[in-house]
Formats: sequence, structure tokens, C-alpha cells
Amino acid sequence: MNSRNKREYSRVNTALPCQARQIEGGNREELQCRVSRGDMILDKSLPPEVEDERLTAWLSMINTKLDYLISRDSPQRTDSLFMDFEPLNVSGSGMMIETAEKFQKGDILEIKMVLQSYPAKVLYLYGDVVRIEENSLHPEVIKVGLKFFNINEEVQNEIIHFDFKGHRPFLPR
Repeated sequence: MNSRNKREYSRVNTALPCQARQIEGGNREELQCRVSRGDMILDKSLPPEVEDERLTAWLSMINTKLDYLISRDSPQRTDSLFMDFEPLNVSGSGMMIETAEKFQKGDILEIKMVLQSYPAKVLYLYGDVVRIEENSLHPEVIKVGLKFFNINEEVQNEIIHFDFKGHRPFLPR
């Protein structure tokens, strides 16, 4: 590690289903990063359009049918998560998220992030807000830098070994 790059893990830009929420008054020691494999993940965003109009229509029809089938099952399930794809910058020790929510340095956030493998894995990550970046072109969106805490080797390995390359083409902007 040279003096210019003090990062312990490499960072990857990607877009994955993700949610962030602030933890109020929680005991840090009780907040343990973990992997969940039993949650049903429902993406609220529309599938990306492709150049072939007939293929786009066909994919939209399939998406509508799947949404219907999932909605028929969801009322009985308590472990369904509805998430949008969000642009992320992720490493084994922290991440940068873009959000419209106003967080402050020192806030503790819970991040639910879906690794889209089969079966899907939901990572519950906890981190301290260590950086806030405002965007003059998009003042409604801020970048929030997090440093994970109480992250175990299993969770860290899920992040480090996940194939983020397959998600890069879906990055907005």
C-alpha cells in the first residue's frame, strides 16, 4: 500500500437494489453486519429498455406477470423487501451512496444491499457517516460516505467476491 492509496480494499462502482436508514439511539455492539438468504427481493424500478422494441414489450409483459405473481404471494410473506437500484461505490470496508435524505457526519446508518446471485443475498451493513458531498448540478442528491463497523469475515467476503462487473452497464449517468 503506497502513501497515495491508503485503502485496504479496492472500490467498485455499481448499481444494486439498496436502502439506507438512520439508526437512532441503538447500541453499536448490538448492530452486527450479516447476510440474509431468505428474503424475497422486489425491484420497484422498470427493466431497462433495449433497442429492439418487440423485445422491450415482451420483457415488460413478463415483468408485469411476475409482479402479479409476486404480489399474490407477498401478503403472506413478512420477509419481502421492495427496493430501487441505487448507484453505489462499494468496498470491503465502506461505501458511498447517493441519497436525497439528509444525513450528518457521525450518523449511524443501516444499509440493506442486495447481491443479485441465486439465491439473492441481502447484506445488512452498519456504518458511520464519515463524509458528505453535495452536488452543485443536482442539489437534491448528496453523496454519503460510510465506514462499516462490526463487519465479520463472511459479510466482507460476500462483498469482496461478488461479481460487480456484471452490474456496471446498468449504472445511470
